Amino acid sequence: MFCRKFPFIILLFVFLVSGCQPGTSDIYKSFEDEDPLVRALAARQAGALKDERAIPYLVDRLSDAEPEVRFFSIISLEKITGKKMGYNYYDPPEQRQKAVDRWRNWLKTQSIKMPSTKPAGSKDEF
Repeated sequence: MFCRKFPFIILLFVFLVSGCQPGTSDIYKSFEDEDPLVRALAARQAGALKDERAIPYLVDRLSDAEPEVRFFSIISLEKITGKKMGYNYYDPPEQRQKAVDRWRNWLKTQSIKMPSTKPAGSKDEF
């Protein structure tokens, strides 16, 4: 029962214990992978490295269909930028979209270009 309600907590535990992460050169490709576990690992690694070049990818993943990807993306964005912009990975889609729009607007004011990324087979809720 617990595993069904909180799969991202199980994933978090596995990530932290195993130390699994994609190679540095593959991290940007990993944000577009069909496998949500790979996308979540990429988001986690970006935060661990405080990789500012990953910010656009992390912002894009805030709209991911999978909660664990959104969870690690916002955690990493907060580590890198110190901002949250009112985003909660568990909020309803409409509320998350408003926060994602704030992130995208903020991104436009930075010297970071926003890539157009979508994982193959994405089931984005927006």
